[in-house]
Amino acid sequence: MKKLIITAILFLSGTVIFAQTNLLSLGWNINFPGNTDYLTKTSFAGGKIDYRHILKHKNISLGVSLDWASYEQYFPSQTFQKPDGNGAVTSDFVAQVYQVPFVATMHYYFSESKRLKPFAGIGLGASYMEQSLFYNVYESDENNWGFVARPEVGAIIKSKDNNWGLLLGANYSIATNKTESIDRNSFNSFGINIGLVFME
Repeated sequence: MKKLIITAILFLSGTVIFAQTNLLSLGWNINFPGNTDYLTKTSFAGGKIDYRHILKHKNISLGVSLDWASYEQYFPSQTFQKPDGNGAVTSDFVAQVYQVPFVATMHYYFSESKRLKPFAGIGLGASYMEQSLFYNVYESDENNWGFVARPEVGAIIKSKDNNWGLLLGANYSIATNKTESIDRNSFNSFGINIGLVFME
């Protein structure tokens, strides 16, 4: 997993060096789980790296984005049935989820203002997820990949010299990662991104 993140960071950094009209943002992600009958606790342990290349007519960009979120939540006692039906455990438990979506993005910019650029976009790609349940003296782990779709809106607020600015965004992530131990076929979340954007 660490190799994947390092490779993506190097790819994004290299792209910025060799391209001409580029945005690179580094941000903090706050995520709210959408699966309200499972995880409900907000994750403040998240981040995002976002690269965008502005096309010639300057209203559309194409790019890639890598972000991550870490969730942890305590649950009171309940009964877990093994997926194969050959046993059950009754216990309280702690759930930990680590998610890393990597998506290709397209954004449309609504304003020609030099300082403010509102945008809407979508990201499509893959989501890697590590899920662990700790109950009594037992632990169950599930690591898998899924497809992710992520519509988003936001705005870029540029500095006076146009070399950097702030990026504020919100998105809804729909991922097909499964959790067999609790019989879930998706993991959805609402996210807020606050970051710095660098332009060249």
